[in-house]
Amino acid sequence: MVITYGRPFSNIFYIAIKQGQADVWNRLHLLREPLQESIKASPQAWRTDKSYFRDNAKLKGAINLSPAWFQQGRGPQNGFPEASRLLKSRTENTSTREWVDQMSDTNALLSAILHVIHLRMYADGREALIHLGKQAEQRADSDMSSTYSSMSVMVNWATCYHRDINGWDPWYDMLVTVGDYPPLDFVIPMLDLRLRYNPGTIIAFSGSALEHGVGAVDGDRACLAYYMRANVHQSVRVPMCQSLRMDDLLPRPVATGELLI
Repeated sequence: MVITYGRPFSNIFYIAIKQGQADVWNRLHLLREPLQESIKASPQAWRTDKSYFRDNAKLKGAINLSPAWFQQGRGPQNGFPEASRLLKSRTENTSTREWVDQMSDTNALLSAILHVIHLRMYADGREALIHLGKQAEQRADSDMSSTYSSMSVMVNWATCYHRDINGWDPWYDMLVTVGDYPPLDFVIPMLDLRLRYNPGTIIAFSGSALEHGVGAVDGDRACLAYYMRANVHQSVRVPMCQSLRMDDLLPRPVATGELLI
C-alpha cells in the first residue's frame, strides 16, 4: 500500500509480510551480548538510555551495524569510512557476523523492495557500496547483502518523536518490526497519521523529513531499521538522488540476470 500526502517527501510505503517474521525474531538471540552491553544510564544519549527499554524483557538493547560509515566526530573532511565496531574484528563478535549471514535473505528482500519503490535511491546505494569496497579504510568481515549501507537493531525499545538527522530527505529508510506483542501504532504526528504496526510490517518513508515515534508495548518486539548516510555518499562522490515521483513506480523492463543486491 502506498500512502501519499500533498507535502514534500511524504510518500509512505506500508507492507505486511507475515511469513518468516518469527525466524527473524529468533535469530536475534545471537545478538544478546552486544544488545545488553549497549544499554546505558544516560538521558543525553536517549537511543541507548535504559529508561526506553522494557524493564522485564529478557532480550533488549540497540546496536548499529555498517560495513562502512564515519565514526563519531569524523566526516569526509577529516576521515575515511570504517566498519562499525561489531563488524571490525575477525576474532571477536563472531555471533554478530553469524547473525548478519543468517539475515542475508531478508536483507536481499528489502533491497528488492527498494528496487521497486525507489529505483534511483537503489542505484545510488549500489554505486556507493561499490566505491566503498574499493576505498574504505577498513572492511567488514561479513557481507550485509543489502543495498542499504547501515542498519540499527532495536529490541524492546520505545522511541520518543524524532527525526533521523544523518540521512537525506528524498531517501526512504526501511523499518521492519517483528516479535509477539499486542496491537501497536507507528505514529507520524506532522501528518496526523497512525499506522498499525503489527509483527511482520515493513514501513518505508523519509525518517529525515518526517518526525516519527513508537510507544512502549507489553510484549517482545524488535525493529530493524535500514538506512543510508549522506556523508558516506558524499565521501565517495556518489550523487544523492532527488525525491521519488509517482511515475517512477510504473513497471519497467528488467534485464535478464539483473542483480537486486
